[in-house]
Amino acid sequence: MKVSNVEFGIRLKDIRKQKGYSTSQAALQAGVSQPYLSQVENGKRNIPKVDTLERIAKGLRISREEILQLAGIVPEKLPNEVSISSTPSTVSIPIYGRIAAGYPEGAKEDIDGNITIEDNLIKRYGKDNLLALRINGESMNKVIHNGSIAILAKVDTSDISNGDICAVIIDGEMATLKHIYQYPDRIRFEPDSWLPQFKPFEYKKEDVDNDNPPIQIIGLLVQAITDFKKI
Repeated sequence: MKVSNVEFGIRLKDIRKQKGYSTSQAALQAGVSQPYLSQVENGKRNIPKVDTLERIAKGLRISREEILQLAGIVPEKLPNEVSISSTPSTVSIPIYGRIAAGYPEGAKEDIDGNITIEDNLIKRYGKDNLLALRINGESMNKVIHNGSIAILAKVDTSDISNGDICAVIIDGEMATLKHIYQYPDRIRFEPDSWLPQFKPFEYKKEDVDNDNPPIQIIGLLVQAITDFKKI
């Protein structure tokens, strides 16, 4: 579907306002300039290229698919529409109710069923590099509901961009989902919740390098699946 610059800008501005972000906040989170984002919202710029759209999506805490749909790059789908292929995936992985320090292989007592994985994720990351985690908590409820299933990919830390959502284990506690920001002198973790009690926190890089506290990145969030029976 062809989308004009003005139409895209209006849609983008609506989402930003719904999220409660100023143009300055959204631009900072996306890694673009405030004047540029303002011009895009006002239809004075062409629809950004895909890589810039992805950055803006991260800044607005929306999915890549959603912003591409806004830009008319992929077909729009109904909210509950399921993609059907001629050869649907039959590959499934276990859903873990919790993940403690180390990867969860063999922790059968924590398995909470199985889930079928989309073919494109298997092709991109490999089945052995994917795991599913049942979300238990409200610290990320703007982007993933309590009770939903997070599909995580084991990736190199160099492949993680600021603003990405990852499952991490800090100081031996159970895995938690947070936005990650890595800077030369510190690493920052940000919740994304409607509840004010969840606050960002960060650690000095030198402390992390000395395992004080030990931080283990379990995986990058690549898909969130809502299980309405669990929420």
